[in-house]
Amino acid sequence: MRSELLGTDPLSVSESEELNLRKRKGLGPEEKQSAAELDAVLDHHRSVQEKLAEEMLSLARNLKNNTLAAQNVIKQDNQTLSHSLRMADQNFEKLKDESERLEQHAKKSVNWLLWIMLIVVCFIFISMILFIRIFPKLR
Repeated sequence: MRSELLGTDPLSVSESEELNLRKRKGLGPEEKQSAAELDAVLDHHRSVQEKLAEEMLSLARNLKNNTLAAQNVIKQDNQTLSHSLRMADQNFEKLKDESERLEQHAKKSVNWLLWIMLIVVCFIFISMILFIRIFPKLR
């Protein structure tokens, strides 16, 4: 890849590079220190990633628990709502029946009451005429 970047043939390596490669027997003290620092940085990043992964896992669990709790609450609310609707329908039917009964009762009582009132008014009218005839005006 390096040779591709340089635009040379991979098999032809320059002599200076070949000498540098042959002279290297191990890492120098600076290179050892930078490798140790790099390992420490990588370990730190790995631990941070593990903590983030654990936190994301706990958040996902909490979200799942909250979702299940909300689902249960919604199911209970739906059951309560359907029960309330059934009760409202039953009450509406009962109210309708009672309204019809009351209307029939009111018609009957008004009919009788009307006749009774007419009779009473006629009786009072006739009694007033008789009273006036029996007791004429005094002069």
